[in-house]
Amino acid sequence: MQPKFMPWVDLLPEVGDPIRNERNKLAAKLAEAEELERQAAALRAAVREGRAALLDRVMKQWTLHDIEQAATAAGDRGQPFPPGFVKDGELREALRALDGAPSALEVLQAFHAGRVIRQHNLFSTATEEEQRATLHRVFDWWNYGAVPLLTRLED
Repeated sequence: MQPKFMPWVDLLPEVGDPIRNERNKLAAKLAEAEELERQAAALRAAVREGRAALLDRVMKQWTLHDIEQAATAAGDRGQPFPPGFVKDGELREALRALDGAPSALEVLQAFHAGRVIRQHNLFSTATEEEQRATLHRVFDWWNYGAVPLLTRLED
């Protein structure tokens, strides 16, 4: 079986078993990490489903105004940022859906769901206003999606 991790090691002239064994140990750790990521993804999917059901129950008992006031009062404990911080509605909703401790994949999905880049060829076809709006969306995604994720992962 051809290893997926550092397969070029086998092609080195006169490579010995100690090098292959070390590579294989690292490959096993990588496989274990990938399995843990699959388990984490399954747990996050269960949380998303549970969150949707809980949100449905909450919305039946309280008004949207009450919920928004509570989320604003909770500050960064309840949402990643106050509602007025991100001007673009699509991006704001994509970022606000990152409740709790999102994975890197979910933060990247928010970039896509929030339609941060809306032009196929931003620099040759976009107006200055479209470029400026895109830059604001990129910074908002970075500040309220990527930076909190990086901060959490580095701690």
